[in-house]
Amino acid sequence: MVHDVGGSSVREPIVRAEHAVLPWELRVDALMWTLTDAARPGGPHMTVDELRRGIEALPPDDYRELGYYAKWLLSMIAVLAERGIVDAAQIERRADEIVRERGHVHP
Repeated sequence: MVHDVGGSSVREPIVRAEHAVLPWELRVDALMWTLTDAARPGGPHMTVDELRRGIEALPPDDYRELGYYAKWLLSMIAVLAERGIVDAAQIERRADEIVRERGHVHP
């Protein structure tokens, strides 16, 4: 399993330095807390276990190459789409529109 990398050797040293959290990463974190909040009216829309399952279900290349919050975001979209709360294709279309409008992709 691609996500089970404990004890695996790597060619490059692991970067342990903290990076500045980008605004979109803060939004993803806030979204996760909102979606998993058991105290929210109507209960949570998803669980942390579902978030983990969604991350572990990512294609191997995505799992290896995407950053922490990008994995969270893709997992949240997948789980919410499974539950019928969002339309993943509609989100993808809107993301493509934003890239065309702004001429770049978020780092």
